Amino acid sequence: MKNIGVIGGAGYVGLVTGVGLAALGHKVISMDLDRHRVDLLRQGRSAVYEQGLEDLLAELSSRGQITFTDNPAETVQASDVLFVAVGTPSLDNGGADLSAVITVAEQIREYISKYTVIVVKSTVPVGTLGAITEILSHTLTEGEDFDVVSNPEFLREGTGLIDFFAPSRIIVGSDSKRAKSVLREIYEPLLDGSAVVQIPWLDPDNTISYLETDAVSAQMTKYAANAFLATRISFINEIAGLSEKVGGNIEDIVKGLGMDPRIGSAYLQPGIGFGGPCLDKDLRALITVAGENSYEAVMLNGVLNRNELQLREMVNKITLAVGPSLYRKRIALLGLSFKEGTNDVRNSISIRLYRLLNDLGASVVGHDVLATDEVAILEPKFEVYADLPSVLNGAEVIVLLNREDIYSSIDWSKVSFGPKQPHVLDTRGILNVRELQKLDISYDVLGSAKSPKKLS
Repeated sequence: MKNIGVIGGAGYVGLVTGVGLAALGHKVISMDLDRHRVDLLRQGRSAVYEQGLEDLLAELSSRGQITFTDNPAETVQASDVLFVAVGTPSLDNGGADLSAVITVAEQIREYISKYTVIVVKSTVPVGTLGAITEILSHTLTEGEDFDVVSNPEFLREGTGLIDFFAPSRIIVGSDSKRAKSVLREIYEPLLDGSAVVQIPWLDPDNTISYLETDAVSAQMTKYAANAFLATRISFINEIAGLSEKVGGNIEDIVKGLGMDPRIGSAYLQPGIGFGGPCLDKDLRALITVAGENSYEAVMLNGVLNRNELQLREMVNKITLAVGPSLYRKRIALLGLSFKEGTNDVRNSISIRLYRLLNDLGASVVGHDVLATDEVAILEPKFEVYADLPSVLNGAEVIVLLNREDIYSSIDWSKVSFGPKQPHVLDTRGILNVRELQKLDISYDVLGSAKSPKKLS
């Protein structure tokens, strides 16, 4: 078993990775500069929501498999392997902000005193590992004192633990046989289905794909995967828009597409567009890399443009329902995190929609199952409630943005509206439209022309 340090260990990727590695039997010290989050984790609590995470965290902490600190020196000196999982947000030009990664490299250089493998989990563009190597090489020797490895993460928020313990693949990118051997040893308990605690998703009979390649290919695989998922989302949103125009039903179209084994149905649910901490950011970074290498990313730019148009289309649908002026119109947004099952509001399309509507003078209120505190920090003037009736009552337009069960099970007959019935815009296809028809509530289901604007 290895002594492993996780830098950025209180963030989503760092925390899931640290807990996962500890469950495999490694001794993990998880470091983060956010002292508030570190203090929470020492108490067995997490600012990051992931179902089952706190229970597993508590068990591993009690066994001494994982500890938390805000001290970089302590982390480096106690570790044979360092996983780097700091954020790489988008810059104004679309490129990845590598300042945190560079800072980490400069810090750990001062404390490395034995051979250490630096494993980059953060999503970084091609060339970053070379920059890290150059920084470390100012005082250390590559191959003797350290090696740098690309090991991209493929964690989906809401199912992060499942994705760690039952991954679709593990990719390790390096030219160093020594470093590859270390990574293989780290992941061996996962490959053979063993752990020091009970994990329901570990299956010793399941074969996990394990790919060793060069660092550039590993990094490009991560970017290409997210770009492809973004492409599927923009594709189905464009088909949904066209379906409305010609009289189709997007639900049936998606079923038909999913029956084709070459296509499948994953990431083919129409909606308001993609946001969150990964797809938008990584797509923009890949487009920037293409531009820096004199390569015109026609298709990728189209995917991004469709996503921007999708947001504007939602505003158009709202103005079509209530008139060209949104001034003081009460609009309720249901689902504010970037996806259901998480409290993450980073680059949430729902928040972007709020900002657009707020700029147009609308009186916007919101509801979320998990992210009310996070929204309040991000947008202090946004009226957000954990109580659903408080949001629905008096709304002139209600927009369903996430697929939470609480939204699909709304009893519309018990909602107290204003002097007139609201217009309901379902961007996820989860409403019981028959109930709305019975109550003479006008509605619009994204991608379905068969849904009347209003019951006649």
